[in-house]
Amino acid sequence: MNRYENKTGGFKSLGQFLVTVRKYYDGDHKDNRLIFGKTVGHMVEGEDSQGGALVPEQWADEIYYAALENSIVRSRATVLPAKSDSLKIRKFVETDRSSNLFGGVTFTWTEELGDKTAAISKPALGELELNPHKLVGGCWVTNELEDDYGKFGDFMKLVFGLALAFVEDDAFLWGTGAGTPLGAIHASNGSLIPVTRSGVGFLDWTDIAHMAERLLPRSWETAVWLINPGAIDELLEATAPVANQATILDLSERKLWGIPFIPTEKCQAMGTQGDIALCDFGHGHYLIADREMRIAASRHVPGSYGFTTDETFWKIVLRVDGQPLMTVPITPYRGANTLSAFIVLTTTS
Repeated sequence: MNRYENKTGGFKSLGQFLVTVRKYYDGDHKDNRLIFGKTVGHMVEGEDSQGGALVPEQWADEIYYAALENSIVRSRATVLPAKSDSLKIRKFVETDRSSNLFGGVTFTWTEELGDKTAAISKPALGELELNPHKLVGGCWVTNELEDDYGKFGDFMKLVFGLALAFVEDDAFLWGTGAGTPLGAIHASNGSLIPVTRSGVGFLDWTDIAHMAERLLPRSWETAVWLINPGAIDELLEATAPVANQATILDLSERKLWGIPFIPTEKCQAMGTQGDIALCDFGHGHYLIADREMRIAASRHVPGSYGFTTDETFWKIVLRVDGQPLMTVPITPYRGANTLSAFIVLTTTS
């Protein structure tokens, strides 16, 4: 929750805001534009403040946008603002479309004057709760960068944005849900579908086909493959009918079965469950809750020499949670195999 009167907090740039924060913590400058929680003078956590100055919405967005350029999940997921430590969301409870649609919504074809009571139904509604967890990052930065507000702000966006994108992605993919977000392809995600490998080496074209057939139909437009970089060689060596291979794998467009693939070191090692995943983070399948972002600065961190080396230690504190909306795979309207937005290959036997 952002409590500034306007999105900029009265600061002309992210760099100007950061310099003002550093001066405040050094005791050189008091500025009424800064908003703190219960603990303002030290890099110690308070109950509500979590330490640090609240970052105005516009400048927090710049750091998030820098992260978006390099993120896998946040750039595709549904991001919701959280104004407290808990965000509750109503949702359809849907597990089986063969008997009803969208949690019990029914439609009935009837004549103009026919009985319409048969179409009356009460959808099954459930609740999903997001509880933002604390994420803390820090780095040392030379004070010389402060001379140019623009370059200083750009540097801090780059530093925190790149690191934030990596750490968040890892949590949104692999988090356990205990003190962290629940990862979309972590084994504890109840909607995850693990597909057993064919046993032909690390990877075979039939493995890819078996994964694709378990993807929700509407997810074909927004899903992505996540693959360990080592899978590139496996894809080239995997056996497939010559007539089909060119249409299945397109390295120039980075597509697999027409769906974009992203090589990433965030996937597990080859042969391990999660080395290849097929995911749709869109359509509300993965939800992220953001509460707030705070920043603190100090040249007097215990055990450091920041004051003598003219460096400042910057700490960023965020509150964020994420989890899949689905809790179980869905039985389709017609067909035997369950479907999901998240599919992985199992560990090599």
